[in-house]
Amino acid sequence: MRRRGVKTDSVRPAFNRLTLLSSYVGREYVLSFFVSFAFFFFIFFINQILVFAQKIVIKNITASDMIVLVVLFIPQFLMYTIPFSSLTAASMVIGKLSSNNEILAMRSSGINIKRIFLPILLISVVFSGITFCVADYLIPFTAQEYRRLYGEVLSKVPTVQLQSYSSTRFGNRIISNGAVEDNKIYNVLILDDSDRSGSRAVSSPEAEINLVDLDRLIYRIDLKEPRILITDAESYENYSLAESGRMTMYISLSAATDGYNPITPSQMSISELRTLIEEKKLENEEVISQHFYNLENASTKLGKSLRNLDANDEADFSDLNRIINQTDNLVRLQNEDPFSFYYQYYRSELAKKIALSAACTILVVLALPLSFFRMKYGRLTGFGLSMFAACMYWFYLFFMHTKAIVSSQNPFLYLWAPNITVLVLGSILLWRLYKR
Repeated sequence: MRRRGVKTDSVRPAFNRLTLLSSYVGREYVLSFFVSFAFFFFIFFINQILVFAQKIVIKNITASDMIVLVVLFIPQFLMYTIPFSSLTAASMVIGKLSSNNEILAMRSSGINIKRIFLPILLISVVFSGITFCVADYLIPFTAQEYRRLYGEVLSKVPTVQLQSYSSTRFGNRIISNGAVEDNKIYNVLILDDSDRSGSRAVSSPEAEINLVDLDRLIYRIDLKEPRILITDAESYENYSLAESGRMTMYISLSAATDGYNPITPSQMSISELRTLIEEKKLENEEVISQHFYNLENASTKLGKSLRNLDANDEADFSDLNRIINQTDNLVRLQNEDPFSFYYQYYRSELAKKIALSAACTILVVLALPLSFFRMKYGRLTGFGLSMFAACMYWFYLFFMHTKAIVSSQNPFLYLWAPNITVLVLGSILLWRLYKR
């Protein structure tokens, strides 16, 4: 019984010390996280609020509506704020412990360096879960509420405000204009894609806009000497071009409010994205099938033309020109990478949500070994290294996201490339640090 008592008494203080150590490191990490979060939140908020202000600064908007719209807009950039704050906080904590020789004292006491890193890694996993919840629940919810409230605000505004040399969306119509004087607009271009069978573009050197129905917020646009281009959605070769002395168009702002701030894929939940991906998957298969059909058809035509050329001794310039054009068309088709844009777009947004959620933990793996460089400078150096790593990660992720959208390859390969790179680099540095 005494032996068991001695063993228990000897283990319990060691366990208490490790618990105290984990609590101390975890507390420092959480405090540093909130400091970093405030910094990145301020940077992203100022950057986004300037763009956001142009959308919501509308005549007669109330202060309460303005505040609610701003609050609903905040979650849009939390997906980036939380991972970068996690990275910076880890670097600051290790930098502080190193500069105060606390890590040296811990290792001299026989405490494994894994015990120092473990609380930070575990808490970063919690931050990854929070980021995932923000991406999958909070952003879709606030985006829907923002869209609803913004539509209500627009329905209260009895005037259309067009700024000089700007573009404004009204539902399925986009108005791009030059100078604006009272209700007169100059150098107007109106793009209308309300008809799914095609689109319409109307240009005019001068137009006049007037409110004709206050209750339903209907506006009339009188265009002088308009030119109208109507295209076919199924064939770019089919189009109509017309001119006229005058033309009148009507815009219903009450019906167009739903067209303002449409829900983008980045604001959708994972279940919504998966539904859209399944819908666009068939479209993607049709695009690929059509591409191979065109490729086979072009190859057949070229082969037939070459055989006719061999059999005809009196081939003229038009025959040679046709063969050259068919060859160019075949080469173009061979170099094309067929895919449905929206199929790739939705898949890339899904991959980005998951990759950014995991980045809270993966970036910490890189932050831990980086924090040991120039240890005597403490938090400031750790913060600077983290800022540099965050910027590099941001540019890398943005670049790969762009590549994923314009490629037929699985977007997960592109969007997870930054995470895999950081994880491999951080693991190598940690292994070298642990072997010291």
